[in-house]
Amino acid sequence: MITTNKHTSSSWHPLFVALLSLLILSACNRPPKTYRVGISQCSEDIWRYKQNKELEIGSYIFDDVKLEFKSADDDDERQIQQIQEFVDQKVDLLIVAPNSASHLTSTLDKAYDSGIPVIFFDRRTDSEKYTAYMGADNYHIGQTMGHLIAEQMEGKGTLVEITGLKGSSPAIERHRGFKHALDRYPGIQVISSELGDWTEKSGEKAMEEVLRHYHGPIDCLFGHNDRLAMGARKVAMAHGLHHIIYYGVDALPTPGGGIELVQKGILRASYIYPTQGIEVMRLAKRILNGEKFERTNILQSAIVDKNNAELLLMQHRELERTTNDIEILNGKIDIYFSQVNTQQKVILFFVILVSIIILLTLLTYRSYLAKAKLNDQLTQLNKKLEHRNQELGELYKQLEDMADARLVFFTNAGHQLRTPLTLITGPVEQLHNDTTLKKEQRQLVDMMHRNLDKLVKLVDEILDFRKIGMDDTTATGNESASALPSTEEQNHGEEACEEPGEKPEILVVDDNADVRTLLKTILQEHYHVTLADNGETGLKEAQRLVPDLIVSDVMMPVMDGLEMCRKIKSDTITCHIPVLMLTARTLEEHRVEGYAHGADAYLTKPFSAPLLLARISNLLSTRKTLRQVFANNVADSKTPANILTEVKIQTADNSFINRLRDTIQAHLSDSDFSVERIGEEIGMSRVQLYRKVKALTGMSPVELLRKSRVERGRHLLETTDLSISEIAYEVGFSAPSYFTKCVKDEYGKSPGELRNS
Repeated sequence: MITTNKHTSSSWHPLFVALLSLLILSACNRPPKTYRVGISQCSEDIWRYKQNKELEIGSYIFDDVKLEFKSADDDDERQIQQIQEFVDQKVDLLIVAPNSASHLTSTLDKAYDSGIPVIFFDRRTDSEKYTAYMGADNYHIGQTMGHLIAEQMEGKGTLVEITGLKGSSPAIERHRGFKHALDRYPGIQVISSELGDWTEKSGEKAMEEVLRHYHGPIDCLFGHNDRLAMGARKVAMAHGLHHIIYYGVDALPTPGGGIELVQKGILRASYIYPTQGIEVMRLAKRILNGEKFERTNILQSAIVDKNNAELLLMQHRELERTTNDIEILNGKIDIYFSQVNTQQKVILFFVILVSIIILLTLLTYRSYLAKAKLNDQLTQLNKKLEHRNQELGELYKQLEDMADARLVFFTNAGHQLRTPLTLITGPVEQLHNDTTLKKEQRQLVDMMHRNLDKLVKLVDEILDFRKIGMDDTTATGNESASALPSTEEQNHGEEACEEPGEKPEILVVDDNADVRTLLKTILQEHYHVTLADNGETGLKEAQRLVPDLIVSDVMMPVMDGLEMCRKIKSDTITCHIPVLMLTARTLEEHRVEGYAHGADAYLTKPFSAPLLLARISNLLSTRKTLRQVFANNVADSKTPANILTEVKIQTADNSFINRLRDTIQAHLSDSDFSVERIGEEIGMSRVQLYRKVKALTGMSPVELLRKSRVERGRHLLETTDLSISEIAYEVGFSAPSYFTKCVKDEYGKSPGELRNS
């Protein structure tokens, strides 16, 4: 026996090792390294915006790179401070467009010396301490534009140059290349080379300065970028100079950019200054990965004139559409990976949960096997000492013991499962109540919560060895077994079968079976509940049952809750029924949409049972307050037909009540006029008529017909000299005695007493 216990105990060890290994592996799941790249732009303008956008798109290719942008707004001191912040934060790489070549040299040298790779883009400093450079050849740009302008001027005329920011490498190199090109054309006179700062405003100031000192003709103007040229043009046009030809640099394809200006003839030509943010990202990634790279990377470009402007714009639009598609795709990929990450966590949680359950089950089962084996050994020893009859008896006893042990096993298993399930329930409930979860996470947690409830119920069933079910009950019809002599007495007999104390009827419409079950559980104590799984089925049930209230989801297949509500409110048979909408959509416009479709109340998911019951009770109570008004309006022929306009109710309900009143009042003297006849004239079945009238007036059609006849009889008693028998026949009673009884039941006085009073 001791040997058996040791064997059983030692066999559990691998299971614990396996579970522990699973937990360790899950804890070792670490995210990959992410590189931080600091980007220091010298300014914020449309060219820099385009470049930053391309850098972001380039980062989509490398999901292990995180970009951080800063702009100096053409301020050297601010850019120095921003670069120092990147260095202090220990970014993995710097991409810098220096505002000026000399002032930022020492700061960038320190960044390079600290071990941070530095990429210069577009501009350089006076130092050689950098990792790589990428940009256009600004000397070549200036030289190319100089030759182009000189050729188009045919080597003669006057010219104004407006340069970029003083001290910036592009301005210095473009001026140098432009000047060297014009040295070959002595017939061209450069009137002035005015300083700007790359902005349109500085172009205006530079042109004002030129015109202040020079009053002769100007043939051409070259701006170091398109904005400088456009600023100068604005001033020239204001001074009446309409014949100057303008040239620029940048040729941005964006609306209002240089290419569009060339296309429209505002600029004669411009030079594309490439942004190429994606190529900068490729260069940065090669440096971060320790791959081979070129230290100097010159970007190629071209002149834009009237001949190629339209084509370049078309190419840009196509590229822009592709870029937008890439951004949309990248967003969807981010969502997908977020969902995958959440699903992996949930799967891991359930793997651990299942492992614990399997482990506990195996432990319990091994305990059962050990006990069964011990019983078997004892039985074998006893069989050697006993008589054959005793052996048969012991064998029978052994079978009984095995059956008992099996029962004990399942009972113990259920109880042992309770402890881990209780420990699991707490964290799941916390997740379930966490309001910060995203929608996708909320769906997964709800699934965990629902299935955990199923596990708890399964354990309860193991302990109880039985299932408790509840059968739906259905209402029986208003059928009479005997025929009475007169129509009003027959109606009175049928009325007795209408069970005035029955529970209100509520129709629940939801495509989720769990939600339908939950709502039935909450409501069935107070109401009779009918279920439907979509809006189309719910509409048919509403027309068939004419319930007292409808609780419906919004988003359902076949027909959604809003469309169902609209059709219910537009149908004479069902328009009076209050509709309470349940929905997960919580925005204000969603509520407005629901009320626009006729909903009487809105309740968002998740909801509490007490709140749901309170809302339903209030809606039903509100309907009750209108019943007396409706009942009096139908029964009293003297009540004005428009009395209900003072009550805030559905127009369709008002119309129905007026039709019902007119129908009853028109046939009061007909003793054969019955409920079936009322339904035929109004266009409803007997059941639909009963439910509709009972909901609106609190009385059955039979009661309402009798009340109307009694009310007309009272009026005739007070205003005519007709005998009681004549009045009884006049208002549709076939027996004066029954008329007398009904009058006394209604007013507490006999017809004679009413007439005398």
